[in-house]
Amino acid sequence: MNTLPMRSLSTFLLFLVCTSMHAQQAWTLQECVQRAEERNLAILNARLDMDIAGKNQTRAKWNLLPDLNGGATHGYNYGRVIDRFTNTFATDEVRTNNFYLSSNVDLFQGFSKQNSIKQAGIDVEAATKGMEASMNDVRLTVVQAFLDVLGLRERISAAETQVENTKLQISRTDALVEGGRVARAELLTLQSQLAQEEYTATDLHSQHDQRLFALGRGMQLEPAELRTFDIVAPTLNDADIVAPALSTDQILDNVIRTNPAYAQAELQVKSAEKSVAIAKAGIIPSLSFNGSLGSGFSGRNVQQVGDVVVNDPVPIGATASGETVFAPDYSINTALVPFGKQLDQNFNQSIGFQLNIPIFNNMRNKYQIDQAKVQHEKARNYTLQVRNDLQGNVLDALVMQRSAYKQYLAANKAVEAGTLALQYAQDRFDQGVITSIELSTSKTTLNRSTADLIRAKYQYLMATKYLDILQGVPVTL
Repeated sequence: MNTLPMRSLSTFLLFLVCTSMHAQQAWTLQECVQRAEERNLAILNARLDMDIAGKNQTRAKWNLLPDLNGGATHGYNYGRVIDRFTNTFATDEVRTNNFYLSSNVDLFQGFSKQNSIKQAGIDVEAATKGMEASMNDVRLTVVQAFLDVLGLRERISAAETQVENTKLQISRTDALVEGGRVARAELLTLQSQLAQEEYTATDLHSQHDQRLFALGRGMQLEPAELRTFDIVAPTLNDADIVAPALSTDQILDNVIRTNPAYAQAELQVKSAEKSVAIAKAGIIPSLSFNGSLGSGFSGRNVQQVGDVVVNDPVPIGATASGETVFAPDYSINTALVPFGKQLDQNFNQSIGFQLNIPIFNNMRNKYQIDQAKVQHEKARNYTLQVRNDLQGNVLDALVMQRSAYKQYLAANKAVEAGTLALQYAQDRFDQGVITSIELSTSKTTLNRSTADLIRAKYQYLMATKYLDILQGVPVTL
């Protein structure tokens, strides 16, 4: 007896779940931009460039400190060699060990290290601006695709409205044909027009799906997310289409002052200047200080053990008169000097200063300086190119924005006039005063004006958002 209520409850819950899932997949423009910023590969790589620049800056700072190196050796000698610790010849197997610590610090290198630190700091700022520039590019792509989808949806809605109107007109004309008031040719003309309008609506649907899919790919959505991906259409009205307020000079000043791509180019010029200073340090004398500690062990380093044992003299020859000549004979017991004691005995220290004066090094320093100057000049030219490109883009966007605003006003008037004209033509057609061809002409005129109105509105919005992005204004819609 409770089967039907339970089934109804299950259906209702399923509907709520599906509605909730759909709502979760409907993205606002801000959400689309945020997702693209989180997943876009160009931005991720730009973040990695920032990380590398930060590590290079840390490394440049550490280069100011002295280095410290240690080492140890363990070896055996089997041939004739002078033992370095006993200064005696060794022909049998000799074990040796060496231990050392050494350090070196550059006291003066023409300020190359200081300039390297400054350059690394500039490179960190440039990498940060580069990431912001990549984010602007991604924002622009997402906004373009988002607005394309919205524009196509409005055109689809207008096209489907026209299809419904034409179907209603066909139904009314069919009744007139049956009543003998109009010729069947009028009905055929309307049916042909309906087929064309249905084709247009289908084509717009296809374009819409393609642009929506492109938007999802730009956001790096997963395949499962793409299948249910949709966007939230914000409420747009005539109040959003206003006459541009800022002058061209004001917008250009804002863009040059806030655009990260231009800021990055300027920082690259400063970095190139530091490269020139670093290269010039190669022709300046440098001074360094070094010190070392060392010790070692030798298998031939022995010491006396106990007292000397005096033996009987040993005859070694005779004098001219025949007397035997004796030499004293004694023996000494020895033992290897202990390892720790040898390390203490052989401990040595050294310090020193080294002055390096570059006199001639095959013109390497000169060419390095020349190359650094060329790179600096290229960086300056690139900055000028970025500035010119930004100015050109701003001027193009301003022309599009202002033209689209004027086109929107004109198209709005055309739609109002076309709507009245179509209503008048419809009345006259119902009265049999005009033919379906004349009625179709009025509908075509209104359709064209409606499409022009939608196109002008979204061209205006795109140009406006593009200018906002260039000026660092948050993306909203």
